[in-house]
Amino acid sequence: MKNIILALVFVFCCGFLPNTLKANEGPDFVDLYVMLNQIEHINSTLDAYKNNPQKAQAYNQQKTTLMRELTLKINDSKEKIGIDIVQNNQMQEKIKLDIEKNTHMNDTYSLALNKISLDSLILDQQMYDLLQKLRKNLGFFSQKEDITNILSDALMRFDERLDVKFLIPDNFNSSQKQNLQHQFNSYRTKLETYVEVLNYFQKHSEDMLPKNEIMNIGMEKILQKIDDYIPINTHNFILAKIVLSLLTLLVLLACRKIVARIVLKVVDFFVKFTRHNEEIQSKIRNDITTPISWFLLFWSIDISLDILYYPSIVSPKLQVWFGVVYIVLFAWFVISLLKGYGGAFISSIAQKSSDGFRKEVINLILKIIYFIVVVFALLAILKHLGFNISTIVASLGIGGLAVALAVKDLLANFFASVMLLFDNSFSQGDWIVCADIEGTVVEIGLRRTTVRTFDNALLFVPNSELANKAIRNWNRRKVGRRIKMNIGLTYDSPREKLEKCVAQIRELLANNPYISKSTDERGAIEYQAAFKKDIVSIDDYLGYKNTLMVFIDEFAPSSINILIYCFSKTVAWAEFLKVKEEIMLEIMKIVESNNLNFAFPSQSLYVESLPLGEKNGIKNLS
Repeated sequence: MKNIILALVFVFCCGFLPNTLKANEGPDFVDLYVMLNQIEHINSTLDAYKNNPQKAQAYNQQKTTLMRELTLKINDSKEKIGIDIVQNNQMQEKIKLDIEKNTHMNDTYSLALNKISLDSLILDQQMYDLLQKLRKNLGFFSQKEDITNILSDALMRFDERLDVKFLIPDNFNSSQKQNLQHQFNSYRTKLETYVEVLNYFQKHSEDMLPKNEIMNIGMEKILQKIDDYIPINTHNFILAKIVLSLLTLLVLLACRKIVARIVLKVVDFFVKFTRHNEEIQSKIRNDITTPISWFLLFWSIDISLDILYYPSIVSPKLQVWFGVVYIVLFAWFVISLLKGYGGAFISSIAQKSSDGFRKEVINLILKIIYFIVVVFALLAILKHLGFNISTIVASLGIGGLAVALAVKDLLANFFASVMLLFDNSFSQGDWIVCADIEGTVVEIGLRRTTVRTFDNALLFVPNSELANKAIRNWNRRKVGRRIKMNIGLTYDSPREKLEKCVAQIRELLANNPYISKSTDERGAIEYQAAFKKDIVSIDDYLGYKNTLMVFIDEFAPSSINILIYCFSKTVAWAEFLKVKEEIMLEIMKIVESNNLNFAFPSQSLYVESLPLGEKNGIKNLS
């Protein structure tokens, strides 16, 4: 992306500044194998100039230039490796057949020549495989350590070949010995060249990482053009670099909201449920603008530093910390998207779903994804800082027991939350009672469940505590909220009037449209519940109650009690209280119409005898 921004800057300068800038013609691409052969030829030539330091120095400089050019071209897919691997394998097979033939014929001279040729072909094959592996594994997030690990294996194999000694049998004639020695020297020179090239790769591995080609191709021309408009003569384009870096900084900072809108449009193209909701889009836009703004701020500073340091590179230590910031901001951006669209997704489905939708399941999944994003961000930061992630993961396995003991409560709460979701004990918005906890469930989290009590306090209850105790869920009922009361009438109530009163109250409840009865129609039963109708009591499973009882219940100390036991159709508290109030007022009318009286707690005191003086006193009072 940095390349794209610099390309835009380059196009801007070329388009708006006079005298159109023309790029150099494209370079002639040279196969990498040709460059390897050139380096090999220089190494073989250097032996002839051991006594001529000046000439040897010139060849060494030429060799260094070739190796540097080779290093820069490795990651360029336009550059061909130049080794025909198919032909190489065919020649290896042919030579292997010749070796078998010469072995049977006991032709040791031809056998020795074949072995040297085969080893030379194997060297080329190994170098081809190495270059292919480098190209395949080097990407945007690659580091020097990745290159070093790849090169170390190849160097180990080549070093083993260097340790192999070559002995020429004495029975060969001088011409054969000379030819064999020449072939082996050529093979040895190739092997030493490859080792030298790999060591150079390892020493300059940062040059093999993906580079900003725009900086290398057009920066000098841009700086030269800007410098032509500056009236002050400067050294090494200092003012031109400052002007260009500030211009880039201002352009990128000014584009942060535009970039946020573009990102939102791209995401919204795939996420259709927010397309027609401007309020949700505005909220998500505000959430993602902040990380994008910070990203563009650091990014613009990074590009400005690249311009200021040109043609040198910014300090690797500083670049590492820029990488850490980018990883953190990217994780922040992903979490912001998940929060915005995750919440919108839950809201959208909840509006479409009439019943049975468990928002807390998606909510828990989103929280798990947040956790995974944070973990991956931490691992990416550690890898970017040079830590061995495999070692860290292995150490976590070794210390897993200690970690498990340290976070056992956290793990217990996490698995309890999963168990609560699978058990479907309650959902968000349910009124629950668990021990001394009572209130409405706000949210089921990874570690704890948030409950809002009826006095408007917020409780944070560990999930393990809810999972290990009995939970009373008042929301899991379809029809029926209990009305239970005792009507106390005085003991002087006639039996006939009591019977009539009970019958009228029973009739009142049976005819009341707000009282649940066995004859009421049931709603459609979900197919999951229909499967259980022959296994469990379906009414009790779904929460239908229709019991209706009115009886003279007991002779209490100060009253004759009539038990009233029934259920309102509604389960909503306010509607239930309204129904209950109406029933109580109607019962009062029935009691009054039968000339009966409500009893209240009372006691009668009977005195058998009193002292004579107290009797006279009572008479006088009378």
